[in-house]
Formats: sequence, structure tokens, C-alpha cells
Amino acid sequence: MISPSHAQTALRPSWGAIAALQGWYGYAYDQPTRDAAENAARARCERAAGRAGACVVRASFDRACAALATGNYGEWGTAIAPTSDDAGQAAAKQCESHLPTEPCKVVVSVCSR
Repeated sequence: MISPSHAQTALRPSWGAIAALQGWYGYAYDQPTRDAAENAARARCERAAGRAGACVVRASFDRACAALATGNYGEWGTAIAPTSDDAGQAAAKQCESHLPTEPCKVVVSVCSR
């Protein structure tokens, strides 16, 4: 039998997000709300990017995994899936649908459980 405190933990939201801007990215996971995850991912991305501009949230997810893949000329793809591997494969496939001259690479994959 699952204890009440364990059941509450299993049912609580666990949000994550990935934000990106021109080769820079940031991510967050295990956040209590979608807004908290998106704000944390944007802040992390903007710290990395410096004065390059405002980062954009590319994926938000609750109790799942997400990945961001990029190509050599700015192409990108994101995906959300049950596992990190599945998210990475789907993000690379989406990125490659934009016809990069080289295969897209997964630059970040993160899970929020």
C-alpha cells in the first residue's frame, strides 16, 4: 500500500522547460508550476546568452522528458516523450525535417518526474 505522503508526492506536478536563443539554451526540471519552469529555463538561458537577447521557451512538460536538437544553420527541433532517448530522437528528427546540411545534434535532454 502506498502511504498518503508518497501518493501526494507521486501526484504533484513536476514541470520542466527548455528555452533557447541562437545556440544558447537553458532548462529547468522538477518545478511546482509551468510558469516556474519556464521562468527558470529562460533565466538560465539568458545568463548563458548574456546580452544576445531574450530566450524563448521551446518546450514545457509535466512529468515527462524533453529534448532540443540543433542543426548547423540555426535549424532546431524539440520533442516531449516518456524517455530521454525518445525525446532526443524525435527532436533530432524534427530538426532534420528543416533540411540541415549536416545531421542535427541533441544539445539538451531533461526529464521532470
